[in-house]
Amino acid sequence: MGNERKKLIETIKQMFDEDSNRNIFQRYIEYIRFPFFKNFGENLKVNFTFPITFIVGQNGSGKSSLLHALYGAPEGKSVEEFWYTTDLDPIKDLKDNRHCFIYSYKTKYTKSKAEVLKTRIKKENNPDYWEPSRPLKKYGMKRLPSNKNRKEMTKTRWNVLNKNVYHLDFRYSLSAYDKYFYFGAKPNTKTIKSKQDLIRKYAPKLRTAFDENKKTSYYSRTVYDIKELSDKEKAEISKILGKQYEEIKFLEHNFYDRNKGFAIRYKTKSTTYSEAYAGSGETAIVKLVIDLLNAEDYSLILLDEPETSLHPLAQKRLVNFILGQVKKKKLQVIISTHSPDIIEGMPKEAIKIFYENPVSGKVNIIENVHPENAFVHIGRTISDKKVIIAEDVLAKMIVEKVITENGDSKLFEVRFFPGGVGQMKQDEMTVFSKMDDNNHFIIFDGDQKADKIKIEELPDVEKTIEILEEKIKSITKGKNEKEGQNIKFAVDGGRDGGNEEQEIDLMLKYIKYHHDNVFFLPRDIPEEIIWDDDILEEEIKEQIYNESNYKDKIRLLAKWEFDSDTNEDINAIHKKLIKNWIKKKNDDYNKILQIITRIKDKEHK
Repeated sequence: MGNERKKLIETIKQMFDEDSNRNIFQRYIEYIRFPFFKNFGENLKVNFTFPITFIVGQNGSGKSSLLHALYGAPEGKSVEEFWYTTDLDPIKDLKDNRHCFIYSYKTKYTKSKAEVLKTRIKKENNPDYWEPSRPLKKYGMKRLPSNKNRKEMTKTRWNVLNKNVYHLDFRYSLSAYDKYFYFGAKPNTKTIKSKQDLIRKYAPKLRTAFDENKKTSYYSRTVYDIKELSDKEKAEISKILGKQYEEIKFLEHNFYDRNKGFAIRYKTKSTTYSEAYAGSGETAIVKLVIDLLNAEDYSLILLDEPETSLHPLAQKRLVNFILGQVKKKKLQVIISTHSPDIIEGMPKEAIKIFYENPVSGKVNIIENVHPENAFVHIGRTISDKKVIIAEDVLAKMIVEKVITENGDSKLFEVRFFPGGVGQMKQDEMTVFSKMDDNNHFIIFDGDQKADKIKIEELPDVEKTIEILEEKIKSITKGKNEKEGQNIKFAVDGGRDGGNEEQEIDLMLKYIKYHHDNVFFLPRDIPEEIIWDDDILEEEIKEQIYNESNYKDKIRLLAKWEFDSDTNEDINAIHKKLIKNWIKKKNDDYNKILQIITRIKDKEHK
């Protein structure tokens, strides 16, 4: 499962990296931004930096609203299908602003970055009409280029994107049976007193249609298209659900309440049954697989919480199926989700967090979030254990060995961060500190050690953005660095004209997290911790002993022992050195054990 996903992601990454020259993902939406839209923060922008994008957030954080806007982006589609004004829920425009959004796509002929503005315009016969508009300077839009290509522009604006779009959510996958049985009106005639009576009445007609592949009419009731799923469709559904199907048939009818819906009949080796006795997740997967396998190349696919009613393994298989379709058909897919299993193993470029700012009440975004951290924002961690994040694989191995040696493996999960120390300070620490997270801890190498600051001891006069910025630089400055890191915080309105009170609060939380949850190994690098000259044989001792760089010492030892210094060889030397180091339980070992003990004693929130 994991290897399959990894290979698909690597292939899609390569395709996407080559896209600028080869136009592999045609008519691809590169970003969408919102000068004024619903409850979104002003100028909120979502960048689509990977062909499949996952939107994670709490209920009511705007995930579905984003999908609705994207649905309304292409030619012939409109947001009004999902969002419209009523007396109960009126839509109000501001005096100088109408609800609108702007999206960008790369043009085919001029290779320009087109920007299309769609605005809500009130008309006499339609109060929720949306139409494309000329570029507006107040929204930071550029004039049309002088080398106009009439295939891509009108006289005043870029053409609206011509792209097929599919919006798929749990409601769209409800069968005719589910819609009627759970939401339809109860019948009351002389012969039909219950919903069950009505369903029994039409069951023979549906069975005949399935058996004979025959469209049929019964007074004003009709069976429309009948489809037997192909071997390819059955194979994909079987793979996702872990269940073998001999036959699946799909038809549309209006027998129950005159509204058109669909029915499914399944055959396995042991039984035959309809969607009435299938799980809702089983039905949803059939509909989704049919639609995606039949979607046109380069389509825009919008999935709203596809994990509904699916067990975790099926969720993972579903994402692998979607990745396969992205690779094959060059689809652009945006998925809203609450599921850690859906985003497992995905690149950070694919994951965006939507959240409602507690101060302004507006929806904001955090982009490029690692899957392990995404659900911290909605009050959920993937692991029930305390999580320790180290800089690299060797540091992870050392910390894990100390934990195992002391019988605490069930309490901890140790990970390493592949993005580098600078990204740890920017991405990991801003995420964890913002949520007052006391379940995630960071252990940097010793060369990152800095004095800690107690925010309780900071006078109010020093709680300004300028002073706190300098203090954060002081705690993020490594031993070999000229200056500390300029950490960026996501606030309403951006840094220029952003919410100053909110930014100060985030900066103080960052300093507190550094004080409480960040630790340092006892040596500059982990290689220095485990190195021991005593393990060297006389033939190699002088050559390695004179080498001052501990990484090079290990590389030379690997080359001497294995006649090569591949990653596998070096890893073998690491294990040998760690085993020897653990036996001695020296001062460095005790210092790391003290860190583990302090983390263990912290209250698990």
